[in-house]
Amino acid sequence: MTENVVIYSKQHGTPRVPATVRVEWFPDGKIDPVMYWGPDCSCYKIEHVYEVTPLAFLKDRGEGLRFRVRAEVIETLEPESNLLHTQCETYLYFADNRFCGKNIIDDRYAHPGKEYVPVTMDIFPEGNYEIVYFWVHRMRYRVERTLEVDARGSFAVGGIGIWHKVEVRLVNADDEEDPDPQKSVRRLAAIYFEINKWFVAVKHTIDV
Repeated sequence: MTENVVIYSKQHGTPRVPATVRVEWFPDGKIDPVMYWGPDCSCYKIEHVYEVTPLAFLKDRGEGLRFRVRAEVIETLEPESNLLHTQCETYLYFADNRFCGKNIIDDRYAHPGKEYVPVTMDIFPEGNYEIVYFWVHRMRYRVERTLEVDARGSFAVGGIGIWHKVEVRLVNADDEEDPDPQKSVRRLAAIYFEINKWFVAVKHTIDV
């Protein structure tokens, strides 16, 4: 196993196993895992999160979160596998500072043109990630492609962190289809990671 694995699953008395975890990242900074994949491509749906514990990882030189979860196998390489629908209890570790769960964003960072948004993303064993969906004004966007990532903030609405330029497509709330079958709404968008939250710049009016 490579030394840079910081996202992994582990049961009592067993070695850590690299995992790709899909999470929902909420506007208040909370992270909620919803499923994960092991090295054999088996997919586990998280049925329940029992506890979330902030931890320091001395070996990994960072801090992060440990989730104790109950998960169910919902997909394997062999569709007829007897592992399907097997449930297990395990720990998911996010041994990286970006996922430490510390919420320091407050009203000092507010701006009428800034909207903190929920994001669904896949986080890979070495800590890299891909944004899958995000919501703005109750509309859900699928990220088709990430074009550019840079360490910068928004000059228009403030905030510091990581800027992502993405191609997105408007989709329904519960599937991948376009809301209007006659028209696919695609656009370029910018979404920012600000310490432990995600935001987009939105249009706003100035009170006079």
